[in-house]
Amino acid sequence: MGDVVCLEGELGTGKTVMVRGIARGRGYTGAVPSPTFTIIHTYPEVRLCHADAFRLGSADELLEAGIEEYMEGDWVLAVEWADRVRDALPEDALTVRLVFGRKDNERLLTIEGSGEDGNRLAGLIEEVR
Repeated sequence: MGDVVCLEGELGTGKTVMVRGIARGRGYTGAVPSPTFTIIHTYPEVRLCHADAFRLGSADELLEAGIEEYMEGDWVLAVEWADRVRDALPEDALTVRLVFGRKDNERLLTIEGSGEDGNRLAGLIEEVR
């Protein structure tokens, strides 16, 4: 199974910025726009899939878009607004919740792993801190 990162937070909290960071960490140097209208952007050269569930009405719509193939192998699947389509995603995942802080440009993150892979990813983040 690939790594799944579920991103949750209000508009403007930095979910797409987080995915840009993941892309850079995997060696991608190009643009990483929000896939709000296309639903899915892939970056095959670094095995990253970026999905945005903001405009979706159900988890089934994400599955119909073909997201399952990016949950396998060495892909990293990052899903913005994951709380809207959680039933389409594996329970074994890393969840990152972003909220506005008290100061301008401040964001607070809550990072939680579930399952073996999610806990492994959360542990890696803890090591970096």
